[in-house]
Amino acid sequence: MEENHIYSQSAVPSSDTTQQEVHTPPESGWTRPKTWFRSEYKTIRRVFLSLVGLMVLAVVGFIVYATWELPPMQAIEDPQSDLSTQLISADGLVLQKFYSRENRVSVPLNEISPYVIDALIATEDVRFYGHAGVDPKYFFTIAVNILRGEKRGGSTIDMQLARNLYAEIGDQGTLVRKLREYFIAAYLERRFTKEEILAAYLNTVNIYGTSYGVETTANRLFDKKAKDLTIEEAALIVGMLKGQGVFNPFRHPERSLARRNVVIDQMVKYGVLNPEEINVDSIKAIPLVLAEQGQEHVRGLAPYFREYVREQLKKWCDENGYNLYTDGLRVYTTLDSRMQTHLEEAVNEHMSELQKTFNQKIKGNEPYRKDPGIIDNFMRMSRRYQLAKQAGKSDEEIDREFRTRVKMTIFDWEGEKEVEMTPRDSIKYYAHFLETGVMSVDPNNGHVKAWVGGINYKYFKYDHVAKSKRQVGSTFKPFVYGAAIENGWQPCDRLLNQPVYFDMPDGTRWAPANSGKNIGGLMSLKGGLAASENMITAGLMKELKPPVVVEFAHRMGIDSELDPVPSLCLGTTELSVYEMTKAYATFASHGLRTEPIIITRIEDKYGNVLQQFTPESERVLPVDKAHTIIELLKEVVNNGTAIRLRFKYNFKNEIGGKTGTTQEHADGWFMGITPNLVTGVWVGNADRRMHFPSIKDGQGANMALPIFALYMQKVYDDPAIGLPMDGFEVPEGYDVNFSCPNTFKEEEVPEKSGPTSSDDISDF
Repeated sequence: MEENHIYSQSAVPSSDTTQQEVHTPPESGWTRPKTWFRSEYKTIRRVFLSLVGLMVLAVVGFIVYATWELPPMQAIEDPQSDLSTQLISADGLVLQKFYSRENRVSVPLNEISPYVIDALIATEDVRFYGHAGVDPKYFFTIAVNILRGEKRGGSTIDMQLARNLYAEIGDQGTLVRKLREYFIAAYLERRFTKEEILAAYLNTVNIYGTSYGVETTANRLFDKKAKDLTIEEAALIVGMLKGQGVFNPFRHPERSLARRNVVIDQMVKYGVLNPEEINVDSIKAIPLVLAEQGQEHVRGLAPYFREYVREQLKKWCDENGYNLYTDGLRVYTTLDSRMQTHLEEAVNEHMSELQKTFNQKIKGNEPYRKDPGIIDNFMRMSRRYQLAKQAGKSDEEIDREFRTRVKMTIFDWEGEKEVEMTPRDSIKYYAHFLETGVMSVDPNNGHVKAWVGGINYKYFKYDHVAKSKRQVGSTFKPFVYGAAIENGWQPCDRLLNQPVYFDMPDGTRWAPANSGKNIGGLMSLKGGLAASENMITAGLMKELKPPVVVEFAHRMGIDSELDPVPSLCLGTTELSVYEMTKAYATFASHGLRTEPIIITRIEDKYGNVLQQFTPESERVLPVDKAHTIIELLKEVVNNGTAIRLRFKYNFKNEIGGKTGTTQEHADGWFMGITPNLVTGVWVGNADRRMHFPSIKDGQGANMALPIFALYMQKVYDDPAIGLPMDGFEVPEGYDVNFSCPNTFKEEEVPEKSGPTSSDDISDF
């Protein structure tokens, strides 16, 4: 079989006479035919044009893709940024901002320091006023950064603003993002002025943590408004735009300082700072002076009040379709920041000294020494215990954990302390602290002017103004006397100062005793309230009957349920500082009961008023009857248990008040009234078993009254507040006799006899 392939023998010429014609090219000068060249040229041209077309389509397609999800023009003109809700005091101080993730407040450009604007342009976009959104000079920088895979550099203020307004444009690659920024920046330049673009940028840029915009950042870093920023402060803020983490002044003060000075050099370089007019070196030598790291909820003025307002405001927002944390509401409150400052100072001054006395008096006699179960109960109530339980730990593991020493920060009146102790010992430590609740209200309109719910919100979050209810002791007695006055009794009417017996449903008899040894004779109503004599009050209660007193107290403003029992007259019921202050304000306003208000109006982010809040008042007591109660309360200060306001604190103006002390001196109260301010004060321990061993230290005149005194001194001495020291207005035609002694020693009555309750209330 013959094989036919290129290397077979058949390839060798045969002897066959038939010859095949073989064409060979010429030895030289050979060329392709022209028809072949034209054909090849057409092919190359078609390929080239196809490639160009594909490239054009790719570019167009890429541009379409890059701009496909751009926001509509309407959205660009009116971006929907989350704005924090501001809580504003009556005197214009921003108390707090509520926000979800972005703490943002917008202000017009004329409320931003010009140093900020100069520093921004000199550092971020020196040709800002000369380009139309994108600076051609930066194209090369942008291209280089894209090739390097870097996301920064080359962005004008307009392009940065585009990214600030629409964070979603940065979700794709750098080239896509730059194209999107360019288109939005170009539109912004056509639609808005340079000043409007600057204002928008300075209100939206994220500078520090959750702070968006210069106004919020200035507040957090320097505790001031953006318009008040100095050169070095403005330079520091602008310097942080290069990297807030790297140049965080709290974490990296040296880097932040160096970056700040670089910005100042830029301002000099581009002529916005003139070294001949300003000593630049001295400015660069200024050290970092910063406020605390942010306005946290546990810091700042009136934290208990702010939390109470937040709870009420949240309800309002839910009912009216607003978001407390994103809608940028402006909430104007009734609180006066100056009064609040004075109240917090008064609380700190008194409570820090009272705590020292308490620690000395109770040392070695703490109730948990006799009953360790007290600490066990506190332990089970702690968050640490609850978290351990949720983690599935056994009681033995938890107990071991609570007895293991760990490092912790604890509260102390001299400042926070870093210590090492067991969690169980920390519970014992905090169990010693006396706490307080104070509320101050204008009786004429119900405006809450100051509010302290505890000694330190960070460590003691429970609000003793609105949430806590404690026995009120003798501060309840004015409701008994008020009911008597309304029912025809006069200040000079007399009662026997001797035991009064009540037959109880269980067949026993109850008769309260006076706290001191004073017994016998007659006392006027005026004298009985001034001296806070239990027997006189009980005598009135027996004459009036408990239901009458209950109805009167409710009408004055007490909201809690009251048991119509004889012991109510001595304040065995538990009430809040809030409702007690409201009820006493009814006396001070001559019988007009006004519900306390904490907010005067709410505005949206554009300044439109959404709702105004006005006082709701109702006459619940005739003017003359209310004035008689005022005079009785003044006698308590002039000649009764609150007389130290006169001889120790030297008040000369008209003040009414009532002290209160409860069983075993667990609670000390003072209610003080003036024509323009009513203040309720409670002091005690969270655990009623922790109390002063003697009434000398534990009475309301010693525990609570000093807070009122110190507070009022500071308020009266503050010319910015201008609270007048006026007297109470006497009703026209008022003619009630007070010209009688408090006691009538010439009258003889039997000595105290008969059974008395074993739980009589010692009361001053």
